[in-house]
Amino acid sequence: MEYKKSLFGRTVIDSSDSDEIGEDEKIELEYYETHYLADKHGRKYGIEVVKKKRRNEKFNIETKIVNNLSSKEKEVDKLLEILMLNKVTPISVDDVISDISVLE
Repeated sequence: MEYKKSLFGRTVIDSSDSDEIGEDEKIELEYYETHYLADKHGRKYGIEVVKKKRRNEKFNIETKIVNNLSSKEKEVDKLLEILMLNKVTPISVDDVISDISVLE
C-alpha cells in the first residue's frame, strides 16, 4: 500500500525532563501523520514516532508506526498533539493510545 507521511512536529527531551539524561545529552523526537492513499474508506490515517539519540558520534534511532487509527485526520492530529506535548517515545505509544479516548 502506498502512503505518505508529513511531519507534525518535533520536541526534545533533555536533563530538565529526566534525571537519567546527562547535562550534555538530548533525545530528539519527531511526530508524523501517515496517510494511506489507496484506502478510500475506513481508517486511513495513522502516526509515526521517531526517537533519535546521539552518543559518541553515532545515532541510535527507534521508530514506532501505528497504522489505521482513524478515518478522520483531525482525530489523528489531536492524538499527535497529545503525544508531542507529553514527549511520548516510541516504546510508550501503544500504551498511551490505549489509555486515551480521542479515537473513534
